[in-house]
Amino acid sequence: MIDESAKAIAEKLAVPVYEDALSPFAKELSKGLVSIARMVNSGVFLVEDSVHAVTSVLRMTAENLALLPPEQVSFDRPRVALQALNEAKFAINEDEIQRLFSNLISASLDKKTSRIAHPAYIEIIKQLQPDEARILRFMFNNEKHRKGHAPTIDIVQQDSEGSNLGITSITSEVNLICEDADCDNPENSLMYFSNLKRLGLLTSSSGTSFPKEEHERIFSSEKVKKICSVNSHLDRVSYKSGQYSFTGFGQSFVDSCVGRHSI
Repeated sequence: MIDESAKAIAEKLAVPVYEDALSPFAKELSKGLVSIARMVNSGVFLVEDSVHAVTSVLRMTAENLALLPPEQVSFDRPRVALQALNEAKFAINEDEIQRLFSNLISASLDKKTSRIAHPAYIEIIKQLQPDEARILRFMFNNEKHRKGHAPTIDIVQQDSEGSNLGITSITSEVNLICEDADCDNPENSLMYFSNLKRLGLLTSSSGTSFPKEEHERIFSSEKVKKICSVNSHLDRVSYKSGQYSFTGFGQSFVDSCVGRHSI
């Protein structure tokens, strides 16, 4: 069964990424990636969907590595690649997660970037939803000073001026990032950002590097109107500007796992 799984992957990889089937470098790439697949499969029988997931990751990795000079690729230290590919078999029908694994494997096999391809990133990817990968990619792709940052607002609702109750309700870190990143389930925004902060990839801060218009856009959105309707009796509504930013660890993670194929 093990040999059959490895054989299935090898057969799927037999078609070269590029038409130059006679390229010695392409052949060496194929041999190296298939050998990693065989090692990962040792003692494990992969169902068809898992074979497809692993094959997809290996194909994307081959595309990345084929763009490098041959002397820049090394299979001498495959630990990160082995562990990442072993986990990639569970990313069935999750293209965004497969891409993260592929980029990490590529970084680990590239002599210029292998030093930043930390094995801890595998555990991070395992705990990400595809939408969370889209959020990271969106923030990574932001232009100029916005790169690695995204605007948020804290909505402040208060009761009518002159009221003796003094009620204040604050909804923190409201944003339109999921909508802008084309997430499949933007209604899960709170859960996504809680997880990204828990993993140490993002941090929130008051103040902002974004122009006022970016925060006004959030404040005038249907999302904010819906939030305010829950406490409609609090009719004085304002906001405070803030932003999400990559942590140092988060920036290193996206450099390895998002940066190679961020479009």
